[in-house]
Amino acid sequence: MMATFFGEISPLSSRAVDDEEIEDQPIYNLTVDSKEDCPVKIDCKLLVFSVDEISYAFVQCYLVPDNTRRLFSINYSSNKDDVDYSLMYTGSKDQKSKVKNAAAVYSIDENVIVCDIAPRVPAELYTELCDKLLDKVNCEEALILTSLPAATFKSEGSQLFEKPFLKSVATSKYLSIRSCSIPRLQAPNFLSNFAAAVLSVFEMKKKPALCAINYVDSYLFDFAVVQNFDAIFNENLVVKLQANSDATSKLTKFMKQKVAAETNLYT
Repeated sequence: MMATFFGEISPLSSRAVDDEEIEDQPIYNLTVDSKEDCPVKIDCKLLVFSVDEISYAFVQCYLVPDNTRRLFSINYSSNKDDVDYSLMYTGSKDQKSKVKNAAAVYSIDENVIVCDIAPRVPAELYTELCDKLLDKVNCEEALILTSLPAATFKSEGSQLFEKPFLKSVATSKYLSIRSCSIPRLQAPNFLSNFAAAVLSVFEMKKKPALCAINYVDSYLFDFAVVQNFDAIFNENLVVKLQANSDATSKLTKFMKQKVAAETNLYT
């Protein structure tokens, strides 16, 4: 459990708990699944994190080339995994160990590595997952892309922002060596979720890291919401990022596939 000025990383509890409640807490196990040719330690200049579906769409369409190479993934399981009650009327139940994906790591080129964080990773795993990733990847700098509902944003007085809009949070080291064109996130706003965990770890390590927060009306996809992240191409990062030449067509295809998948889900 850990909280910093970057925001709350895992749920805080203000009441005492007994032994039975502690025993009811799930115990998670993280494992690394590497490709055979993946080095034990991977060096890069910039590590890019996508933390939600919107940032994932942006990274996949704008940054990841067609010939990208998957390096490794990190999976997790729990001693409290779902129980299959299909045999409950026979007097037995089958406890299935379900291994779930937490992160997938790709190499864009020798300087840039991308890490896609899976949805619904338990908050209790954030810091451990970040540490596990950094055990495998040695980077000079990190860029974290995440999205939040605009309804949670607090502004002074009657100040209004056209949605979607970007705000940023950065480590002390980043602010001391780089300029940032994305407006800073001001109090009382704060950052939570996995992005906060990454920033906290990089702050402790005294390494530069920047988080771009995309405030959106909803998590429904449209071009404007995904494309809003393209402001990062103006940032003075350790590596100058460039958009894929076919990013727009990739995003069009991505959106069509998502709509088709959702349509099939409800038919």
